[in-house]
Amino acid sequence: MKIEITQQAQAKLEKYVRANQNILLDLDDGFGRFSDEGTCALLTKFRILIVDKTANLVDYTVHLDSELGTIYFKDSAKDFLDDGMSLRVNPKTQLLVFANTKETIDRSVNIIEYDDVK
Repeated sequence: MKIEITQQAQAKLEKYVRANQNILLDLDDGFGRFSDEGTCALLTKFRILIVDKTANLVDYTVHLDSELGTIYFKDSAKDFLDDGMSLRVNPKTQLLVFANTKETIDRSVNIIEYDDVK
């Protein structure tokens, strides 16, 4: 499966990603080693996590092809997988937007760098 990353979104992400790191598109649902706690059930919150290549990605079994290489996606978030997935920059807010052909999933995707690779 593929996710399109617009040129503006690529430029924003490239500031954070290095060769020895992986990119995760993470639903902050309280599951997995990178979630501290889930968000309110009425709020869908995704985050871009930048982690070391040696990090344990056991919860991220879905691999999305992109212009920046493989993006790892949590199995528990499969309900959000759909055709036409994209990451783009909202021109007004300059925030990352995660969407597909049917809906805008998250209008403010944060980028978080993780140093801890336990």
